[in-house]
Amino acid sequence: MSEIAMFHQRSSQDSNTIRHVKRGGYIPWFVLLFLCCVNPASFGQRVTIRVINLNETPFKNKQVYVSGLSAQAASWKEEHLKLTGKPIRADLSLLTHSKGETAFDLPSPPPAYVYVRPVFNERVWDCTCLIRVPTDELLQKGFIFISSAARKKAKPSIQPKAGEVLFVMRRTPLWWQLLYPIEKG
Repeated sequence: MSEIAMFHQRSSQDSNTIRHVKRGGYIPWFVLLFLCCVNPASFGQRVTIRVINLNETPFKNKQVYVSGLSAQAASWKEEHLKLTGKPIRADLSLLTHSKGETAFDLPSPPPAYVYVRPVFNERVWDCTCLIRVPTDELLQKGFIFISSAARKKAKPSIQPKAGEVLFVMRRTPLWWQLLYPIEKG
């Protein structure tokens, strides 16, 4: 009989504790603590693509294609054909805003590589600009692509942020713009 009384007393203490936790507002704190302990990699992560020229002037309304986001891992050659062949079969087609930026969320789990291609007129801008970005490097320290003509000048002072793909572009010389139609035949 005394065991039953002890059990009844213990269960009423447990229910009193639960009521006290509910009334004291501790549940939101437990939820907040739980969310802080959850690995942030389990959430979709935001990737920003920024396109600027060597003078750090942004390109607005620039078409940017992104591929490699599907569940199936594709080879470099397959992704290259998707983003350069006609018709373009990108996973995302984005447009930069006035600051030269556009953004998207990575799927969960994130792919090993993301393929990014801003569309430039080859005659005016020195870039075919299809790059393969390692996702882990992108999320940790960002990724910068400097066009070959821009590499010949001083290194830009601007650096990418974590989660950012930065394209730094330079115009082709005037002589190339004039000879381009002849060269392409």
